[in-house]
Amino acid sequence: KTNIKDTVSALAVKNKNESSENKKQKQKRKGSFMLTLSAGADVSAVSIDKPGTAAMQYGGGIGYNFSNGITLRTGFYAGKKLYSADSADYNPPAGWWQYYPGLKKIDADCKVYEIPLFVSYNFKPAKNHSWFVSSGISSVIMKRETYDYLYKGAWNQYITAQRTYKNENKHFFSVLTLSGGYTYNLNKRIAFSAEPYFKMPLTGIGFGKIKLNS
Repeated sequence: KTNIKDTVSALAVKNKNESSENKKQKQKRKGSFMLTLSAGADVSAVSIDKPGTAAMQYGGGIGYNFSNGITLRTGFYAGKKLYSADSADYNPPAGWWQYYPGLKKIDADCKVYEIPLFVSYNFKPAKNHSWFVSSGISSVIMKRETYDYLYKGAWNQYITAQRTYKNENKHFFSVLTLSGGYTYNLNKRIAFSAEPYFKMPLTGIGFGKIKLNS
C-alpha cells in the first residue's frame, strides 16, 4: 500500500531537482561580459631578419563571452614602434625624395594607439584553466612619428636628419592579428591570460607607409 503523503513528497523533491538542473543549464547557456587589463612586450619589424627593439604595449578592453565558446573583444591600447627600415621599404610622397637623396636607412620611434576587434574561440575548459585561439583586425592611430634619416649629402658624405610628425596618420582596419593563448581562472571573477600574437599589415603604416609586422 502506497502512502499518499510519501508520494507527494517524492514528487516535490523530483520537481525541485529538475528545477535546479534546468536553472543550472540556463546559467551555463547565459553569456557574460568581461573587462580586461593588458600589458606586454611588442617587437616591430619590416621583416623577420630586421627585428626592432622591444617596447611595452598596454591598455584595457571589454568583451562578451557567448555560451557557445565564442568571445568578442575590443579595447584601446598604447605603445611604441621602434624599428629600422631601408629606403626600399619606405614609401613617402613622391616629392619628399628630393630632400633626402641617397637615403640609406630610417630609424623609427613612433607612439601608436591601437583599437582592435577580436573574435576568439575558447576550447572546453578543464577545471580552472582553458585554451583559446583568436583572430582580429585593428585600426592604428599614429600619435607621434619620429624618424632619423641617414642619407648622402652634396659632398657624398652621409648625414643624419630627424623629422617628427604628430597626429597626421590614421589607418583604419589596417592590421590583421592571429593569436592563441592560455587562461587560468583564479576564481569566478578573476582570470589571467597569456596571449602571444603575430600582426600582419594590410596597408602601409605611418608617413612612409611601412609594411610593419609585430
